[in-house]
Amino acid sequence: MALRHTAEASIVSERADGVTADMADATPSKAVATTGSRRGRRTATMSSGGGGSGGPRSRRSPLSAVVLSAVAIAFAATVDWRHAATECGRWLTTAAELFSSATDQKCAVTLPDFLEDVLRPPIDCTYCKGMDSVEKIFNLSAENFEKNYAYTGRPVVAVDVSGPSTTTFGFRLFKNLSDSGLMTPCQFFPYKTEFRTLSEALGMDERRAAMEPGQPPWYVGWSNCEPKTINRLKRHVSLPNFLPALSDSKRTLWIFMGTPGHGAPMHIDKVGYPSWQTQISGHKKWTLRTPVECFFKCKRQFEVFMEPGSTIVLDTNIWYHETQTIGQNISITVGGEYD
Repeated sequence: MALRHTAEASIVSERADGVTADMADATPSKAVATTGSRRGRRTATMSSGGGGSGGPRSRRSPLSAVVLSAVAIAFAATVDWRHAATECGRWLTTAAELFSSATDQKCAVTLPDFLEDVLRPPIDCTYCKGMDSVEKIFNLSAENFEKNYAYTGRPVVAVDVSGPSTTTFGFRLFKNLSDSGLMTPCQFFPYKTEFRTLSEALGMDERRAAMEPGQPPWYVGWSNCEPKTINRLKRHVSLPNFLPALSDSKRTLWIFMGTPGHGAPMHIDKVGYPSWQTQISGHKKWTLRTPVECFFKCKRQFEVFMEPGSTIVLDTNIWYHETQTIGQNISITVGGEYD
């Protein structure tokens, strides 16, 4: 799904630049700040004074520092944890706004992915309250989808009782399109493989592509945003018919394909739109996790098992998620976003 899998996945763009701390304990932070402050004063005194008359200096013994730390911890323990969590959320929001403002500047340095996750604005947990499992609905209608799922943040699995619509949507089709120059991806994710480009991945040994015994496993993903390529792909696969009428405005198709035991690691996306993904062949397990600020309000983790003909829809901007191919066959999925 677009601009996704930034955690652990190396993004290799073939046509354009691709699109993803630990908080120090309050007392040590304070100690560092105090030390820095004292050192600053000491430097200023030494540089401005003449003849070394900087005035008396007080020393703080290690024992007093330990005592002060113990007092601070004891005080913190008496504070209501809910209030502390609220204050922490406010601090994170302020920090996120400051860093967001800083990164908008022309000379700002891009933050590491883990810092962006830590400093992202807190998420409203209403979307996951009361959820015990991800609903699975047969022949989901457009009306039901738009009313209850499309924009609520609640994931759903839509099952088409007719099953997958194609048997030609697979490795050989992708290779033929790539060899003829009709499939140049906007983004390519090699995950843990050695492939640098999609053409390299589709050019792998046929025995490896067929998952013959003794061959290395593999899992890759890529986006298609060229209208000509998308139209070619649509000839071989039917897209979900319950999506909002204007969902085609995000004209990007993602394909993920790989052998059992492999998939995308746990991550959260920054694509700005909800996503859908249809299982064409093989089987895949999705693990969904709520963000840390929702741990005390929602169930923390959900598992979803996908089979051919089923489509999962979720907002990957607010749900942490990972995937794993299961079963005995290669998993092939197609997906995209809607607005």
